[in-house]
Amino acid sequence: MSSIPFLLFIICVFFSERVFGVEGGEGTYPLAYITGPQILENSTHIPTGFYTFRHVETGKYLQFIDFDNQVVPTDGANSTVFNGTLWTVKWHGDDEYGGKNYSIHHLNKVKYDKCISTRWDHHRGLDDAAVMWQCEVDNITRNDINFDIYPGFKGVYNESAPRPLQRRKRHLEPRYINTYESIRQDKQQWLFMRADPSETPLWSNVRFDPKTGENRINGPMIEPDREKDQHSGRHLFYLVSAAHLWNMVPRCIYPQASYEFDFTPNNTGVTALDHCFWGNTSQLWEATLWKPENFPLGYTPNPMYVDDQVVSSRFLLWNAHTSPGSTVMWWGILVAFTFIVWICHH
Repeated sequence: MSSIPFLLFIICVFFSERVFGVEGGEGTYPLAYITGPQILENSTHIPTGFYTFRHVETGKYLQFIDFDNQVVPTDGANSTVFNGTLWTVKWHGDDEYGGKNYSIHHLNKVKYDKCISTRWDHHRGLDDAAVMWQCEVDNITRNDINFDIYPGFKGVYNESAPRPLQRRKRHLEPRYINTYESIRQDKQQWLFMRADPSETPLWSNVRFDPKTGENRINGPMIEPDREKDQHSGRHLFYLVSAAHLWNMVPRCIYPQASYEFDFTPNNTGVTALDHCFWGNTSQLWEATLWKPENFPLGYTPNPMYVDDQVVSSRFLLWNAHTSPGSTVMWWGILVAFTFIVWICHH
Protein backbone atom coordinates (compact mmCIF):
# COMPACT_ATOMS: atom_id res chain seq x y z
CA MET A 1 0.00 0.00 0.00
CA SER A 2 2.89 2.32 0.69
CA SER A 3 3.88 2.29 -2.98
CA ILE A 4 0.60 3.87 -4.11
CA PRO A 5 0.94 7.20 -2.27
CA PHE A 6 4.63 7.27 -3.12
CA LEU A 7 3.89 6.88 -6.84
CA LEU A 8 1.15 9.51 -6.61
CA PHE A 9 3.64 11.82 -4.94
CA ILE A 10 6.21 11.32 -7.72
CA ILE A 11 3.53 11.96 -10.38
CA CYS A 12 2.41 15.13 -8.62
CA VAL A 13 6.00 16.39 -8.33
CA PHE A 14 6.60 15.67 -12.02
CA PHE A 15 3.56 17.59 -13.19
CA SER A 16 4.08 20.43 -10.74
CA GLU A 17 7.62 20.90 -12.09
CA ARG A 18 6.48 20.78 -15.68
CA VAL A 19 3.32 22.85 -15.31
CA PHE A 20 3.65 25.05 -12.24
CA GLY A 21 7.38 25.09 -11.39
CA VAL A 22 8.50 27.99 -13.58
CA GLU A 23 5.20 29.81 -14.17
CA GLY A 24 5.35 29.44 -17.93
CA GLY A 25 9.12 29.87 -18.12
CA GLU A 26 11.76 27.86 -19.94
CA GLY A 27 11.57 24.72 -17.84
CA THR A 28 14.16 21.99 -17.94
CA TYR A 29 16.63 21.35 -20.76
CA PRO A 30 16.66 17.79 -22.16
CA LEU A 31 20.30 18.02 -23.28
CA ALA A 32 21.62 19.18 -19.90
CA TYR A 33 23.17 15.75 -19.42
CA ILE A 34 25.46 16.66 -22.34
CA THR A 35 26.08 20.38 -21.77
CA GLY A 36 26.74 20.00 -18.02
CA PRO A 37 29.72 17.64 -18.43
CA GLN A 38 30.99 19.73 -21.35
CA ILE A 39 31.08 22.84 -19.16
CA LEU A 40 32.96 20.96 -16.47
CA GLU A 41 35.43 19.42 -18.91
CA ASN A 42 36.24 22.78 -20.50
CA SER A 43 36.56 24.59 -17.18
CA THR A 44 39.85 24.88 -15.34
CA HIS A 45 41.50 25.63 -12.03
CA ILE A 46 42.87 29.13 -11.53
CA PRO A 47 45.01 30.50 -8.70
CA THR A 48 43.13 32.09 -5.81
CA GLY A 49 43.73 35.78 -5.27
CA PHE A 50 42.66 39.23 -6.40
CA TYR A 51 41.35 39.61 -9.95
CA THR A 52 39.76 42.05 -12.34
CA PHE A 53 37.30 40.91 -15.01
CA ARG A 54 37.34 42.99 -18.20
CA HIS A 55 34.92 42.31 -21.05
CA VAL A 56 36.85 41.70 -24.26
CA GLU A 57 34.46 43.58 -26.59
CA THR A 58 33.35 46.60 -24.54
CA GLY A 59 36.41 47.04 -22.31
CA LYS A 60 34.10 47.32 -19.29
CA TYR A 61 35.01 45.79 -15.96
CA LEU A 62 32.80 44.03 -13.46
CA GLN A 63 32.41 46.60 -10.72
CA PHE A 64 31.18 46.53 -7.14
CA ILE A 65 29.30 49.65 -6.07
CA ASP A 66 28.79 49.93 -2.34
CA PHE A 67 25.58 51.92 -2.77
CA ASP A 68 22.90 49.22 -2.42
CA ASN A 69 25.50 46.48 -3.01
CA GLN A 70 25.44 46.61 -6.79
CA VAL A 71 27.41 44.64 -9.37
CA VAL A 72 27.28 46.33 -12.77
CA PRO A 73 29.70 46.81 -15.68
CA THR A 74 31.80 49.99 -15.42
CA ASP A 75 31.06 53.08 -17.44
CA GLY A 76 33.10 56.10 -18.48
CA ALA A 77 36.04 56.94 -16.22
CA ASN A 78 35.23 53.94 -14.04
CA SER A 79 36.35 51.60 -16.83
CA THR A 80 39.72 51.09 -15.27
CA VAL A 81 41.48 48.96 -12.67
CA PHE A 82 40.84 50.22 -9.14
CA ASN A 83 39.67 48.74 -5.87
CA GLY A 84 36.06 48.85 -7.02
CA THR A 85 36.87 46.45 -9.86
CA LEU A 86 39.14 44.14 -7.87
CA TRP A 87 37.53 40.89 -6.71
CA THR A 88 38.58 38.20 -4.25
CA VAL A 89 38.40 34.75 -5.86
CA LYS A 90 38.28 31.70 -3.58
CA TRP A 91 38.26 27.99 -4.37
CA HIS A 92 35.69 25.61 -2.87
CA GLY A 93 36.90 22.25 -4.04
CA ASP A 94 36.03 19.96 -6.91
CA ASP A 95 32.64 18.31 -6.56
CA GLU A 96 31.82 14.68 -7.31
CA TYR A 97 30.92 15.54 -10.91
CA GLY A 98 34.24 17.25 -11.65
CA GLY A 99 33.10 20.82 -11.09
CA LYS A 100 35.91 23.25 -10.27
CA ASN A 101 34.00 25.57 -7.97
CA TYR A 102 35.01 29.15 -7.16
CA SER A 103 33.34 32.10 -5.47
CA ILE A 104 33.83 35.81 -6.23
CA HIS A 105 33.74 38.26 -3.30
CA HIS A 106 33.86 41.93 -2.39
CA LEU A 107 33.59 43.64 1.01
CA ASN A 108 31.27 46.60 1.36
CA LYS A 109 32.14 49.74 3.33
CA VAL A 110 31.20 48.18 6.67
CA LYS A 111 33.27 45.06 5.86
CA TYR A 112 30.37 42.69 5.21
CA ASP A 113 31.31 39.99 2.71
CA LYS A 114 29.19 39.93 -0.43
CA CYS A 115 29.36 37.26 -3.14
CA ILE A 116 28.42 37.40 -6.78
CA SER A 117 25.35 35.16 -6.86
CA THR A 118 22.93 33.71 -9.38
CA ARG A 119 19.41 35.17 -9.24
CA TRP A 120 16.34 33.17 -10.23
CA ASP A 121 13.56 34.87 -12.21
CA HIS A 122 10.42 32.98 -11.25
CA HIS A 123 8.41 34.75 -13.97
CA ARG A 124 10.65 33.63 -16.85
CA GLY A 125 11.74 30.39 -15.22
CA LEU A 126 15.50 30.85 -15.54
CA ASP A 127 18.57 32.32 -13.87
CA ASP A 128 18.51 35.90 -15.12
CA ALA A 129 21.27 37.88 -13.41
CA ALA A 130 24.42 38.05 -11.32
CA VAL A 131 23.69 39.88 -8.06
CA MET A 132 25.50 40.72 -4.83
CA TRP A 133 24.19 38.68 -1.90
CA GLN A 134 25.36 37.78 1.57
CA CYS A 135 27.91 34.99 1.25
CA GLU A 136 26.72 31.46 2.00
CA VAL A 137 29.74 29.55 0.72
CA ASP A 138 32.04 31.34 3.16
CA ASN A 139 30.14 33.11 5.91
CA ILE A 140 32.91 33.56 8.49
CA THR A 141 36.16 34.79 6.94
CA ARG A 142 36.44 38.25 5.44
CA ASN A 143 39.39 38.99 3.20
CA ASP A 144 39.88 42.60 2.22
CA ILE A 145 42.10 43.72 -0.64
CA ASN A 146 45.45 44.29 1.03
CA PHE A 147 46.85 46.77 -1.50
CA ASP A 148 45.65 49.90 -3.27
CA ILE A 149 46.21 49.46 -6.98
CA TYR A 150 45.06 53.00 -7.91
CA PRO A 151 45.81 55.29 -4.95
CA GLY A 152 43.47 58.23 -4.69
CA PHE A 153 40.94 56.97 -7.25
CA LYS A 154 37.62 56.13 -5.63
CA GLY A 155 35.45 56.01 -8.73
CA VAL A 156 33.14 58.58 -10.27
CA TYR A 157 29.88 56.66 -10.05
CA ASN A 158 26.85 58.88 -9.55
CA GLU A 159 24.37 56.97 -7.45
CA SER A 160 21.46 58.82 -9.04
CA ALA A 161 22.33 57.93 -12.64
CA PRO A 162 21.19 55.33 -13.41
CA ARG A 163 18.93 55.28 -10.39
CA PRO A 164 17.52 51.99 -9.09
CA LEU A 165 13.78 51.71 -9.52
CA GLN A 166 11.56 52.67 -6.63
CA ARG A 167 9.57 49.82 -5.16
CA ARG A 168 6.16 49.67 -6.80
CA LYS A 169 3.12 50.05 -4.62
CA ARG A 170 1.65 46.61 -5.04
CA HIS A 171 1.66 43.39 -3.13
CA LEU A 172 4.87 41.41 -3.35
CA GLU A 173 5.29 37.81 -2.34
CA PRO A 174 6.75 37.70 1.19
CA ARG A 175 9.95 35.89 0.20
CA TYR A 176 10.84 38.67 -2.25
CA ILE A 177 10.48 41.50 0.24
CA ASN A 178 13.78 42.69 1.66
CA THR A 179 14.36 39.61 3.80
CA TYR A 180 17.18 37.12 4.16
CA GLU A 181 16.91 33.42 3.35
CA SER A 182 19.60 30.78 3.05
CA ILE A 183 20.27 29.83 -0.56
CA ARG A 184 21.88 26.87 -2.25
CA GLN A 185 25.65 27.14 -2.34
CA ASP A 186 25.82 26.46 -6.08
CA LYS A 187 24.16 29.86 -6.62
CA GLN A 188 27.38 31.44 -5.34
CA GLN A 189 29.77 29.17 -7.19
CA TRP A 190 31.22 29.88 -10.62
CA LEU A 191 33.19 27.95 -13.20
CA PHE A 192 35.98 29.45 -15.31
CA MET A 193 35.43 27.92 -18.74
CA ARG A 194 38.42 28.35 -21.06
CA ALA A 195 38.05 30.32 -24.26
CA ASP A 196 40.31 27.72 -25.87
CA PRO A 197 39.65 24.30 -24.28
CA SER A 198 42.83 22.89 -25.84
CA GLU A 199 45.04 25.17 -23.74
CA THR A 200 45.73 25.14 -20.01
CA PRO A 201 46.19 28.71 -18.69
CA LEU A 202 49.60 29.48 -17.19
CA TRP A 203 50.08 32.25 -14.64
CA SER A 204 53.69 33.52 -14.63
CA ASN A 205 55.35 31.86 -11.61
CA VAL A 206 52.11 30.85 -9.86
CA ARG A 207 50.56 27.39 -9.92
CA PHE A 208 47.39 26.37 -8.13
CA ASP A 209 47.42 22.97 -6.43
CA PRO A 210 43.89 21.52 -6.13
CA LYS A 211 45.17 18.82 -3.78
CA THR A 212 46.01 21.39 -1.12
CA GLY A 213 43.82 24.26 -2.30
CA GLU A 214 46.79 26.61 -2.21
CA ASN A 215 49.01 28.49 -4.64
CA ARG A 216 52.63 27.52 -5.20
CA ILE A 217 54.86 30.44 -6.10
CA ASN A 218 58.29 29.92 -7.61
CA GLY A 219 60.56 32.84 -6.80
CA PRO A 220 59.53 36.30 -5.57
CA MET A 221 55.89 37.35 -5.81
CA ILE A 222 55.13 39.87 -8.55
CA GLU A 223 53.91 43.06 -6.90
CA PRO A 224 50.82 44.48 -8.62
CA ASP A 225 51.30 47.72 -10.53
CA ARG A 226 48.49 49.15 -12.65
CA GLU A 227 50.58 51.74 -14.50
CA LYS A 228 53.27 49.23 -15.48
CA ASP A 229 50.62 46.56 -16.19
CA GLN A 230 52.51 44.35 -13.77
CA HIS A 231 50.58 41.28 -12.64
CA SER A 232 50.66 37.47 -12.51
CA GLY A 233 49.00 36.84 -15.87
CA ARG A 234 45.69 37.18 -17.70
CA HIS A 235 43.50 34.78 -19.67
CA LEU A 236 40.06 34.67 -21.32
CA PHE A 237 37.17 32.83 -19.69
CA TYR A 238 33.44 32.43 -19.75
CA LEU A 239 32.08 32.99 -16.23
CA VAL A 240 29.55 30.17 -15.88
CA SER A 241 27.06 29.83 -13.05
CA ALA A 242 27.09 26.45 -11.29
CA ALA A 243 23.36 26.77 -10.58
CA HIS A 244 20.99 24.53 -12.59
CA LEU A 245 23.93 23.16 -14.53
CA TRP A 246 22.37 19.69 -14.68
CA ASN A 247 18.81 20.49 -15.67
CA MET A 248 18.83 23.78 -17.59
CA VAL A 249 20.80 25.61 -20.26
CA PRO A 250 24.10 26.86 -18.73
CA ARG A 251 24.14 30.60 -18.02
CA CYS A 252 27.12 32.95 -18.39
CA ILE A 253 27.70 36.51 -17.18
CA TYR A 254 26.90 39.02 -19.94
CA PRO A 255 28.11 42.68 -19.74
CA GLN A 256 24.74 44.38 -19.46
CA ALA A 257 23.41 46.16 -16.39
CA SER A 258 19.79 45.78 -15.35
CA TYR A 259 17.62 47.67 -12.87
CA GLU A 260 14.28 46.16 -13.80
CA PHE A 261 13.61 43.23 -11.49
CA ASP A 262 11.21 44.70 -8.98
CA PHE A 263 11.25 41.95 -6.33
CA THR A 264 14.97 42.21 -5.73
CA PRO A 265 15.51 44.13 -2.47
CA ASN A 266 15.81 47.85 -3.30
CA ASN A 267 15.88 47.00 -7.03
CA THR A 268 19.66 47.26 -7.05
CA GLY A 269 21.80 47.18 -10.15
CA VAL A 270 22.73 43.72 -11.40
CA THR A 271 24.55 42.21 -14.38
CA ALA A 272 22.63 40.05 -16.85
CA LEU A 273 23.14 36.34 -17.50
CA ASP A 274 22.74 34.80 -20.94
CA HIS A 275 22.79 31.29 -22.37
CA CYS A 276 26.40 30.14 -22.71
CA PHE A 277 27.63 29.65 -26.27
CA TRP A 278 31.21 28.62 -26.87
CA GLY A 279 32.87 30.93 -29.40
CA ASN A 280 30.60 33.87 -28.53
CA THR A 281 33.05 36.69 -27.70
CA SER A 282 30.23 38.78 -26.21
CA GLN A 283 30.45 36.46 -23.19
CA LEU A 284 34.23 36.43 -22.84
CA TRP A 285 35.97 38.11 -19.92
CA GLU A 286 39.67 38.82 -19.52
CA ALA A 287 40.64 37.71 -16.01
CA THR A 288 43.79 39.40 -14.71
CA LEU A 289 45.43 38.01 -11.58
CA TRP A 290 46.91 41.07 -9.90
CA LYS A 291 47.99 39.28 -6.76
CA PRO A 292 47.77 35.59 -5.81
CA GLU A 293 46.81 34.78 -2.24
CA ASN A 294 45.81 31.77 -0.18
CA PHE A 295 42.56 32.14 1.73
CA PRO A 296 41.20 30.26 4.72
CA LEU A 297 37.55 29.31 4.35
CA GLY A 298 34.99 29.40 7.12
CA TYR A 299 31.47 28.06 6.97
CA THR A 300 28.92 27.54 9.73
CA PRO A 301 25.88 25.64 8.45
CA ASN A 302 22.42 26.64 9.55
CA PRO A 303 21.17 23.83 11.86
CA MET A 304 17.81 23.93 10.07
CA TYR A 305 19.52 22.68 6.92
CA VAL A 306 21.61 19.89 8.47
CA ASP A 307 19.75 16.56 8.52
CA ASP A 308 21.85 15.16 11.40
CA GLN A 309 20.59 17.88 13.68
CA VAL A 310 16.91 17.35 12.88
CA VAL A 311 15.04 15.46 15.60
CA SER A 312 14.49 11.74 15.15
CA SER A 313 10.79 12.29 14.44
CA ARG A 314 11.66 13.64 10.99
CA PHE A 315 10.56 10.34 9.41
CA LEU A 316 7.07 10.56 10.91
CA LEU A 317 6.46 14.27 10.51
CA TRP A 318 6.67 16.31 7.36
CA ASN A 319 9.92 18.24 7.28
CA ALA A 320 10.88 20.48 4.38
CA HIS A 321 14.58 19.89 4.99
CA THR A 322 14.50 16.10 4.65
CA SER A 323 13.67 13.91 1.69
CA PRO A 324 9.94 14.16 0.82
CA GLY A 325 10.11 10.65 -0.64
CA SER A 326 11.33 9.24 2.67
CA THR A 327 8.58 11.04 4.56
CA VAL A 328 5.84 9.71 2.27
CA MET A 329 7.34 6.20 2.33
CA TRP A 330 7.33 6.09 6.13
CA TRP A 331 3.77 7.40 6.26
CA GLY A 332 2.78 4.65 3.81
CA ILE A 333 4.40 1.97 5.96
CA LEU A 334 2.68 3.37 9.05
CA VAL A 335 -0.73 3.34 7.34
CA ALA A 336 -0.17 -0.21 6.02
CA PHE A 337 0.86 -1.45 9.46
CA THR A 338 -2.18 0.17 11.05
CA PHE A 339 -4.47 -1.39 8.44
CA ILE A 340 -2.99 -4.87 9.02
CA VAL A 341 -3.40 -4.53 12.80
CA TRP A 342 -7.00 -3.41 12.30
CA ILE A 343 -7.77 -6.47 10.10
CA CYS A 344 -6.17 -8.88 12.59
CA HIS A 345 -8.03 -7.27 15.46
CA HIS A 346 -11.36 -7.77 13.70
